[in-house]
This record gives sequence, structure tokens and C-alpha cells, in this order.
Amino acid sequence: MNRFVVIGGPTASGKSALAMKIAREFDGEIINGDSVAMYRRFDIGTAKPSIQERNLIPHHLIDILEPEDELDAARYGDLALEKIAELQKINKLPIVVGGSGLYLRALMRENFHDLPHSPDLRLELSKLTTEELVLKLQAVDPERAKKIHKNDHFRLARALEIFTLTGKTMSELTNVPSETTGQDAFIINLNPERNLLHHRIAVRTEKMLADGLVDEVRELLSTDVLPTAKPFSTIGYKQALNHLEGLIPLESLQDQIIFATRQLAKRQCTWFKKVPWDLQLMDEHLSDENVEIIKKAVF
Repeated sequence: MNRFVVIGGPTASGKSALAMKIAREFDGEIINGDSVAMYRRFDIGTAKPSIQERNLIPHHLIDILEPEDELDAARYGDLALEKIAELQKINKLPIVVGGSGLYLRALMRENFHDLPHSPDLRLELSKLTTEELVLKLQAVDPERAKKIHKNDHFRLARALEIFTLTGKTMSELTNVPSETTGQDAFIINLNPERNLLHHRIAVRTEKMLADGLVDEVRELLSTDVLPTAKPFSTIGYKQALNHLEGLIPLESLQDQIIFATRQLAKRQCTWFKKVPWDLQLMDEHLSDENVEIIKKAVF
């Protein structure tokens, strides 16, 4: 077996459920492609697979980072490819699941560049405030600055690190074609009808809050997790953190998370339209016909 499956699509589209069905059908194991699910103790807001699901089907690259750790897309690509190779050696079908376009792009190495790092420069940038980072990035790469949230310290610092080391903007670097790995993926694009997707986003947001998302954030802050930790910049956690800081009233919290999640889903749908997928599904139902399509393509 030298192919693997990638399931992409917007948040709340049913990717995890589809992955479980494919894994059971083809004796596969699941590789996480969601950046926040890699962090320990960030559970409710990430919609991680349950313990029962993980016991039924092995999942990889979940809970591998501490809240203060950092993992860029290039390193994720390396880890995912290593795990894919391990599973293929034991004749297990690797199934990569995630909505992070950057991470999947790194995995495929399609027009993706291994950009430089500098631990010393990163330490220096970590001492700056988000406001200082925004001003510096606007001065050298205004296009990139517009795309990064003003409170996302990690990405702001990373963008400045890249510019300082290369002297080029992100668009200048990534518009140049790069080599691919030659990896052969069967890509499934899960693309639900918009009204269904919006309904699922609302239901999932309501469940996250009912399950204790705010209490989870409060508990994280009461221990050793700083508000600047990278997972706190993601949707759900960011709004819950803002609520605890007095910036969002409780009665508006659910609506703000839903709105932000819809915006994210819209961006994800736009990104996945550009991906040359092999099979597009409207929901997580796995028909006999689709089973045969996957079987013929992968095995």
C-alpha cells in the first residue's frame, strides 16, 4: 500500500465521522490534521474524538503538545509523513483528517516551503507585545499583517521572523513553486450544503458551551497556562477567554463563537475548492459506490 487518504473540509462538516467509517471499512488508523487538537488539556473546544472512539480506532498526533509548545506547519508535515510511513509498513490505511489548509498543504508539500527558523530571534520577538509585533509587521509585510489576528502573538512573531531571516514577504516566498514529496494521496472533500453546515456549527457550539468550555478555559488559566498560549488564539477558546476578561458578555458568547466559526468555515470552503480532490461528498454517509471508488483507488 503506497497511498493514503486525506479528508478535508470545513469545520463541523462531519470529517471525523467519515474517517471512522473509512477506518472500519478498510482497517485504517486516523492521523489528526487539526492544529489545536494536538494540545493537551484543550479538549472541549477542539471536538476531539472521544476515548471510546480512540479505543475503537487508533488516532495519532492528538495530545502531543503542551500548551506552551509551538509546532509550525512544516514540522507537522514531517510528523504526519513519518506516521503515514509507519502505518503503511504494517498494512494499515493512513487517514489524515483536518480542516487546517496550511497543515494539509505542508503534508502534501504542494507549493509549500520549508521556511527558516532562528531560536535566538524567536526568543527576542517573544518579548514584544502583540501591539509592537503588529506595527513592525505592518511596516515590512502589510499584506501578511492583514491576514493575522491582532492578538495572535505566535503567527505575528513567526511572520516577522521569516521576513527578518529572508528579507522577503510571505507572498514573495510562497508564490515560487516548490518541490513535492511525491506522496500519493486520495483526497476527499467533504462539502455539506451551507444551511446544514450552519446548523451543525450552531449545534456544536451550543454543546461545547453546555459541556463547560468556559470552565475549561478558567481551569487552564488557574494553573500554568498563559493567555498568550497559542491555542487561546483559536475560535471558541479566544471568545471564552475574552468573556472571562470581561470583553464579551455571557449572553453574546454563543453568537460570537457561531459567527466566527461560520467565517472560518467560509474560508476553509474557499481553500478546499482549490485542492484537486478525488472524491467530493455532501455528507459523511459512505455509500457502497463510494466504498468501491476508494477501494479501487487506494489498494
